[in-house]
Amino acid sequence: MKALRFISIFVCASFLNAAAHAQPASEFKPEVGQSGKDVVWVPTSYALVNKMLDMARVTTSDYVIDLGSGDGRTVITAAKRGIKALGIEYNPNMVALSQRNAAKEGVSDKADVHEGGFVRD
Repeated sequence: MKALRFISIFVCASFLNAAAHAQPASEFKPEVGQSGKDVVWVPTSYALVNKMLDMARVTTSDYVIDLGSGDGRTVITAAKRGIKALGIEYNPNMVALSQRNAAKEGVSDKADVHEGGFVRD
């Protein structure tokens, strides 16, 4: 049996966004350079997301984990390839946006995004 590989795609550009802009989730629109917990948010281009997934050689038997998942583009792109994926994002507005984006793309069953962090305060 092929061993399940856990692939953590760590994208510094979308690392740990804070809820600095307390807007209702339905109205939230991220802005490039918005303040985050430790860094500003800059989305990874879709070309680079696809390149990272290609280089990692992920398959449908893998599980992608994106720490600091931002707007969910890595998780959603993986899910569109049939790969189960989990995003962890610090900013609750970005989490809600990611979940809406996954639903719009029809991949909510494979793309799961949760609010959380991974660095002690």
